[in-house]
Amino acid sequence: MPTYLKANLQPKNMRIVEIGHEGVGKTTFMASMYGTLQKGIEGFSLRATHLNDHNRLIKLFKKIKQNKYPAPTDQRHEYQFYLQYQGKDIFPFTWADYRGGAIRETQDSEQARLLQKDLQQADGVLIFCDCQALVQKDARRNQIGRMAALITNALRNIERPIGLAIVLTKADLVDELSEDDLKPFEGLAKAIKVSEHITSMMIPITCGPEPMNVQIPLLFVLYIGVYLQANYLAKEINEHQQMAEYYEKQTYGFGGFVQELWDIFQGNTTYREMSQESLEKAIAKYNELEPLIEPVEALQTYLSFNE
Repeated sequence: MPTYLKANLQPKNMRIVEIGHEGVGKTTFMASMYGTLQKGIEGFSLRATHLNDHNRLIKLFKKIKQNKYPAPTDQRHEYQFYLQYQGKDIFPFTWADYRGGAIRETQDSEQARLLQKDLQQADGVLIFCDCQALVQKDARRNQIGRMAALITNALRNIERPIGLAIVLTKADLVDELSEDDLKPFEGLAKAIKVSEHITSMMIPITCGPEPMNVQIPLLFVLYIGVYLQANYLAKEINEHQQMAEYYEKQTYGFGGFVQELWDIFQGNTTYREMSQESLEKAIAKYNELEPLIEPVEALQTYLSFNE
């Protein structure tokens, strides 16, 4: 575990955007992922904040297990979830699911504006594409290229950490993907390579009665978002510690005792008090982290195993 993860890791409510071309099976994935994580995997599970979302996804999951698949979504849908570890809520996040037709709409449409806004504010992005569409090079391949270009443009000037998962659905129906098959992602791949803030992973999955890897895309983007966020939080803790040491030295340095008496007499905050305040801030942040250390280590180990 990186040293800075022992600093402060209280995650904000992360935002994840899910986008894919028409007929890619995002609703099927969502239900398969949610149903699979109900059982718990290496201690991790998923809880929908709203009971209606939970009931709907579980109902769809049961139908998928019987080879009955849901109809494509026709509008943007937003979910509120908690990633759980050992039955306890640890990571809150919002999941925005876009219908396939959103990538074909004009830039001035409401759906297109919402999509651009969500992509620019996202902490994690999941891009879905059908493996068969890549291989067969049909009309859906053009949609994939448009989707990749849309995301490349939205993330081009991003200056904050983000996890990006390229999810290859129906992986069981294709033997392998060639370099030519993946050409629609060429521009996006170049943007990722030069970015200091985007961490990506290409993940083949299979939904259906026997799902494969459906939990990995979500766990990956959640982990990357929290993992990278810790870099910034660790710097803040380090600053508090350095300030505490600085004020402490001022207290015991030459003339420190006289200055402290003068500050007390004037009713000013003393160096000793400022040192204590900075130290308390650092301790408070560590206390937020402590209950999260074990699940973050477990998630890192699980994802490393699945690389």
